[in-house]
Amino acid sequence: MTAAGSTTVATDGMRAAIAQAAALTSRLRHGLAAIHRAELVPHAPPLGAVEQALRAAISTAERLHDGLTRAVERYSAASRDANGLFDALAGVGGALLGTQLRMGALFGGPALVLGALAGIAGGEALTGRKLDPAALARFLEQHPQLTGNPTFVAAVRGVADGMDEGMLTAAGVPPVIAVALGATGRTGMATSADALMAIGPRLGLLEESPVDVQRVDRQRVDTAPSGATQRLERVPEGDQVRIERYTAPGSPDRFVVYVGPTETFDPRPEGEPWDMASNVGGVGGEDVASIRATELAMRDAGITDASQVQLVGFSQGGMVAARIAADGDWNAVGLQTFGAPSGNVVLPDGVQGMAVRNREDFIPALAGPQTDHHLLQVERTVYADPSTMPTDQAAPGHQRVAYAATAQAIDAARSEDVRAQSRALDDFAGDYARRPGSTITASLYHAVRRDGSGG
Repeated sequence: MTAAGSTTVATDGMRAAIAQAAALTSRLRHGLAAIHRAELVPHAPPLGAVEQALRAAISTAERLHDGLTRAVERYSAASRDANGLFDALAGVGGALLGTQLRMGALFGGPALVLGALAGIAGGEALTGRKLDPAALARFLEQHPQLTGNPTFVAAVRGVADGMDEGMLTAAGVPPVIAVALGATGRTGMATSADALMAIGPRLGLLEESPVDVQRVDRQRVDTAPSGATQRLERVPEGDQVRIERYTAPGSPDRFVVYVGPTETFDPRPEGEPWDMASNVGGVGGEDVASIRATELAMRDAGITDASQVQLVGFSQGGMVAARIAADGDWNAVGLQTFGAPSGNVVLPDGVQGMAVRNREDFIPALAGPQTDHHLLQVERTVYADPSTMPTDQAAPGHQRVAYAATAQAIDAARSEDVRAQSRALDDFAGDYARRPGSTITASLYHAVRRDGSGG
């Protein structure tokens, strides 16, 4: 768990223990003060032995608190150093690989990207038929222990982080310069994603298009969500966006926007805005179809640039939610994401909430290393015993059921950091819902790419 606004890393139990040690010290000091007051009372019994015991207990509680705090700080420093070393090695590895590809006569552009996309197009040309994107899903489904391994997740993050250096050196940039640019943050996963979006349409892949959005349902709702579990339950699928409008007499309306996950992994344009083009372009920071569709739905629901908005999203929906929260065109005050590839989205100060990731989930790693720390970063191991990992699901750590279990753990968390952010998310809607005369209206939206194509 990474605290909002810092790089502190600790388990929920360690943070809870620190808070408990501080509370115990405070109570013991109050007891000592009470003894001093009692000694001023005439004919009071001697309390020297009690005072001595209390002072010893206070000393022990303070040592416990200080020791736990130092442990968290050392763990944080070790984590930062390890991640920094890993990212540096990823950049060097990517640069060396790009050099080797260039020496192998892959000229004239970002060879890593071109090779990946050309492989799809070339395979189709050689076989005379379209390759089935479901083949990748079948492979993932048949190897859940591989894709759900935290080491695999780290490897994905490393590949994502080193891809830009590889592309630069494959295009002819000296490795030293490519690595230096990566270290300064002048390149990144967004650079690679942008290159994919530039080259893809030449091969009939990853094409962008206009979108149409239609409201398909509107109904009254009785209660506001309470806790991460209920917020995740309201994230739609199929129909991609749900917007709840909260009205209360005498106050401006508030809105909660729920954004759904990827609907198709096909890199070819097939009419679905929540597709691979939006995944790749969204990681690159582009104005992709799923983001534009969500914003169209928001405007239709009555959200203005002054309206207070909370956003909740799962998977690609979390990336969309984070991008909108980072956009200065909207007054986003709260954000909760689950399994979102949005670690490279820099959020403004003042946005409350949390980014939730399972350690067995490689999807968030596709955005590269975590660079934003404005939100509380929450990570959880879902399958402590790898033998309990489902074998009938592709990427089990990314499944909604896995995040539902993590959401339940968040709702039961003891850490005050987690509880504080959960209360802030709950109160945004709950404050209005509890007022006399308030109403809650939920609207559901469905979006399509215009003409079902990329043109």
